[in-house]
Amino acid sequence: MTRSFLLIHGMCCTGDVWANFRRFYEARGIAVFTPTLRPELRLRKKPPKALFALRFADYVADVEQELTRIEDQTGRRVTVIGHSMGGLLAQTLAERNRPNAAVFISPTPPAGVHDGQTRRFWRGFRVANALGLVPRGLYPYRAVTEAIALNQVPAAERAAIQAAMVQESRNVFADFPGHAIDETKIKIPVLTVAARRDRLVSARVTRLTGKKYAAVGGDFREYADHGHWLYGEPGWEKPAAEILEWVEANVPA
Repeated sequence: MTRSFLLIHGMCCTGDVWANFRRFYEARGIAVFTPTLRPELRLRKKPPKALFALRFADYVADVEQELTRIEDQTGRRVTVIGHSMGGLLAQTLAERNRPNAAVFISPTPPAGVHDGQTRRFWRGFRVANALGLVPRGLYPYRAVTEAIALNQVPAAERAAIQAAMVQESRNVFADFPGHAIDETKIKIPVLTVAARRDRLVSARVTRLTGKKYAAVGGDFREYADHGHWLYGEPGWEKPAAEILEWVEANVPA
């Protein structure tokens, strides 16, 4: 094996969401790592109270530690691919130049990247949170998940995806809009990937994230037929292959 990939999942998910991408890359001789963040805390039912104390910074420390572990195990630097919340984690690692390249798929945008809709959402969330109306543990209800995250997934496959989801800390979610990234510090190749049918992290917002990194040489791609669950939707092989082609073009083996 000549490359190592660290794939970072999003909110309320586990590393299992990367099953398709993992098989695809392993079949091409790549060492693939798909850890689950804090699996002992992020449970579907009755999570321990420690979950509710988690902050986004805890996940940053976790993925950086995992990246170091992979480097020590393989003796080489790692390419990071993050989806949704994992995309914001990947951006943070890229700012620190820890991987040899980073890919952000429908990433949670960093501080300062927003449109009118996301600005209004976070304003409302802050008010609701201050009034104690937001539960400490967040769980995606089926109707909401199907409408905004799984809209491009075949209906017969949605129940299994929903059943595998776990609870998330409200504090982690609340940290997103304040998490800043200084793109001028990034010295590694980065690629931002948008999905035009994404209803959770809209392609419009992802284009703004891509624009932020284009200022320092970052690349951008958009897939017209995909939604938020890009790695589990029909046709996922194309973005998986093109991401690998981009890595091979930008990071010598």
